[in-house]
Amino acid sequence: MRKQFQPAGSPEKNHFIPKEGTTQSAIRMGRLMFSRNHPDFAGVKVLNAILGGYFGSRLMNNLREDKGYTYGIGSSVVPLQDGGYFVISGEVGADVTKDALSEIKKELSRLCNEPVTESELSLVRSYLAGEMLRAVDGPFAQADLYRELIENNLAINHFEEMMDTIQHISAQQLQYLAIKYFDPEKLHTLVVGPEQVE
Repeated sequence: MRKQFQPAGSPEKNHFIPKEGTTQSAIRMGRLMFSRNHPDFAGVKVLNAILGGYFGSRLMNNLREDKGYTYGIGSSVVPLQDGGYFVISGEVGADVTKDALSEIKKELSRLCNEPVTESELSLVRSYLAGEMLRAVDGPFAQADLYRELIENNLAINHFEEMMDTIQHISAQQLQYLAIKYFDPEKLHTLVVGPEQVE
């Protein structure tokens, strides 16, 4: 019988590790989440894509394309067998660390406070559908998907349900999930860099 573990998060929300002599700060922001079996998993995957899950995401458009704070920034929802986590990660210029953190929180708050537009949602739907099609391209990729089903005790129609959520989830449902899981006040923040940011 496989042992199960319950991760314990830190009560402290903000963490800083000094790294002298660097020109950049590494930022990680996130929280504990859930496994693929959770009913909100598919919807949160769509929400994450909008925030930072692909090159045209809001974080990339804001912090890279508009502000020039970073070469790259993104977010991920990582499912594990008995849980999972959500993380935003990127490296920014040390002199713009505070501003970068502010912009990340602004994008999180915007997801909580404003419904996603239909044009943006349509673009993300197309991107995620393409990713799912790539995941079944060839016998080895298909074998990996079956292994994923078995290892995580998922129903045979798991990926079909994922695609259905991608195609039909509404802006209002996404806003509800953002409030539930992406509230910036509930996330933990770690900065590694030359100067502590309050």
